[in-house]
Amino acid sequence: MKTLLLSALILSNPLMASEVDHYTLAYEKIVDIGDILNTRANTYLKQAVISSNAKSQCNEDILYTELKKYFANHTKGQLTIDLLHDDSIPRQVIPLDNSVYKKWSVWNGFLLGRQKARTSALALGPIIKVGDVVIGTDKVEHMFGMGFNYFKGHYLKKKDMVSVLKNGIFKEKTALGGNILATGVFSYADLSANFNGMRFWNHMLQKNDDILGKEYNVGPYISCKNNQWVLENEIDFKNYFDESMDESVNCSKFASRSGLKKFVATVEEANKSRAIDQKACDSENKSLNKMKNKYDVILESDPHKRPLSHWLINTKGHGKVSYFNEF
Repeated sequence: MKTLLLSALILSNPLMASEVDHYTLAYEKIVDIGDILNTRANTYLKQAVISSNAKSQCNEDILYTELKKYFANHTKGQLTIDLLHDDSIPRQVIPLDNSVYKKWSVWNGFLLGRQKARTSALALGPIIKVGDVVIGTDKVEHMFGMGFNYFKGHYLKKKDMVSVLKNGIFKEKTALGGNILATGVFSYADLSANFNGMRFWNHMLQKNDDILGKEYNVGPYISCKNNQWVLENEIDFKNYFDESMDESVNCSKFASRSGLKKFVATVEEANKSRAIDQKACDSENKSLNKMKNKYDVILESDPHKRPLSHWLINTKGHGKVSYFNEF
């Protein structure tokens, strides 16, 4: 019965993120869309403020409702829809059959291994570059969608950060990918996108210092003056996207051992074709260590005093995900 319920949850969940391939394309060939993305985001921010002011006098619930018309997943958020479908925005699309998941079967992850995925535009998210960072558009969805859930849980409902992080991990292990009924991919990069999305939403009104430290305060983007919302600072996504969202740096784990073996073998093939001499997941990677250091902020609410990196950064390389002892 539990399996049937989980299957129903996964197959009906419209918020499910696609997977992404960080190994097949050469990064230097990917166009930086940071300025395009920022310009469009700030245009939408202004529109959300105008429509919120028309409906209320600094009502936060209405403001967030209006903002989520633009900053949400691929079914609701206009900015995400633009990234997926607007041909004026450069992005790289990798067909599933040409990707590191080309050998995937339903036993490795049903949603990615089924025949329908071969022709689905959402099976693999497009690749984009923002500044020097390459991410999948799925990370944008995680940032806006799960990020708002993290923000709501921690800042609005006052739940402790560890509880919020654990809830995100549970969802990543179930409806958002990390089991064979979904894609079979448990993505630490997704967890980082969720967390940085919480930071993004906190910066909207900036009622709290950034969880990474005051030096990371870049908000507020919006403030209330004379009973009207007004624009303050502009959004710059370089403040959120970093290499912790790159799955070739912050590596994923997999629901099945056979899926793990297929993935590692296919990545090694891709590296050979691009004349790259590196392991499928290099735990000594300088970028990985840089990310670990960035997120080595101790959570005071954690009785074990573990840093954020414990929950966000995979320093052990590709492996099979443990459903009970992973963290």
